[in-house]
Amino acid sequence: MEGRTVVTSDDHRLGTVVSEPDGFVIVESGHVFKARHAIPTDFLHEHEDVVRATVGKDVVHDSPKVDGDTFDEYAVKMHYGLIEVNVVDPDPDATEPSDPRTDAPSGLDSADTATFGGHVRAHEGDRSTKPGER
Repeated sequence: MEGRTVVTSDDHRLGTVVSEPDGFVIVESGHVFKARHAIPTDFLHEHEDVVRATVGKDVVHDSPKVDGDTFDEYAVKMHYGLIEVNVVDPDPDATEPSDPRTDAPSGLDSADTATFGGHVRAHEGDRSTKPGER
């Protein structure tokens, strides 16, 4: 693929393949201010004399840049959605008692400190599901 032109899914000429490290191609774009981006080969298909990317120009340009021939493979895979990120919610029962977000304001029933849409219930007996509704 080296030396071939890369065209994006939205038919923009992206640049030229300058190298092919394991599982990626490095594409160089720009005439005066050159930039290099790594694209996983999962998103590239050879068709006639060009390499077609199955992603748009903006997706490639927003990806982590390549410095010389070195790049963060993990960051590139994350950008293209090839690595699943699992976020584990902390145990809600394990909050610190001194945490100001868990302390009830003085003078209010703890049931009145719940928030709806980021707004604290301010009126006694307000059990609406949306702020401002009664």
